[in-house]
Amino acid sequence: MFELLLIIYLLPVLIIGMLLLKLVFWLLRFAIRLAVWLIKKTFILIWKLIILVFAIIIGREIMPRNQPDK
Repeated sequence: MFELLLIIYLLPVLIIGMLLLKLVFWLLRFAIRLAVWLIKKTFILIWKLIILVFAIIIGREIMPRNQPDK
């Protein structure tokens, strides 16, 4: 009788525990994907900013603003 009650009690606890463990793994995978995506986008934006700064610097060297009229 004791074993039957133990099984009846532990079965829902094990099912809930397995579902919670599955949720934890899903959240962990989602968080890792989000972190990788954010790092990737950050490096892309930094690279584009560096290219923009170099383009502005080179553009100012090639075409100075105050050219005297000749």
